[in-house]
Amino acid sequence: MITSVSKIMKILNQLAPFETAEPWDNVGLLIGSDNRQTSRILLALDLSDAVIDEAIAEGIDLIITHHPVIFTPLKKVNNHDSVGKKIIKCIENGISVIATHTNLDKSFEHGINKVIGNALDLEDMTILVPENEGVGFGVIGKLPESIKVSSFIHLVKMAFNIETLKMTHYDEDAMVNHIAISSGASSDFIQNALDAKADVFITGDLKYHEGQRVDHHKMILMDVGHFESEVIYLETLKKRLDEDIMSQGYDVMTMVSECEKPVYFHV
Repeated sequence: MITSVSKIMKILNQLAPFETAEPWDNVGLLIGSDNRQTSRILLALDLSDAVIDEAIAEGIDLIITHHPVIFTPLKKVNNHDSVGKKIIKCIENGISVIATHTNLDKSFEHGINKVIGNALDLEDMTILVPENEGVGFGVIGKLPESIKVSSFIHLVKMAFNIETLKMTHYDEDAMVNHIAISSGASSDFIQNALDAKADVFITGDLKYHEGQRVDHHKMILMDVGHFESEVIYLETLKKRLDEDIMSQGYDVMTMVSECEKPVYFHV
């Protein structure tokens, strides 16, 4: 069955209602028409030039990103700035763009952080910073049993497919059990993790002075990288979209971008 951008929007809204996004955020249909037909969808974190080129090569007509390409107010759309070029290129190639940002961050059941928690085998997960029923930032849960921090570091590296991570104080014999997680740049929730008595708080984009906030505290901060903390979710989002698309009988193919890479590399 042929479907439209608006019907894909409806599926996304059921997973993570757009209305739950932060007031400062910009989610939903950012480029294109909601009554346009769609049959090939590309999932990505960002609307980079490489992602747009990949979409064109694959015959994609809808890109779903996590981060919104239009974030600050635009006074003009032309070929003299990077955002304008991307918008024009998408329109010229018949590609619509939807952003699902903090609404996905805040969805407990279908969002990013519970997927990370599942990858770490956490049990009894709840929302770290609750707002409403099933909505809020981050998760906190416990491991099946307490383990040495050195073993937990290995588990984290495996889950995020990374070779290195940043962390605060380290004692290889220290035991950890209660783990807090908030993907992306979530230093705002360090105090929430401390109040929840987490042994470890996993996030990304931690700055020097943010790390100092856990001086004289047992809790360890782990920075796995902004990109790395979110790209882990795309395959799960594809699976959930595919299930809903199939249940509706829509003739739509989805794929995860194969060209995205982190902005920063460890060398």
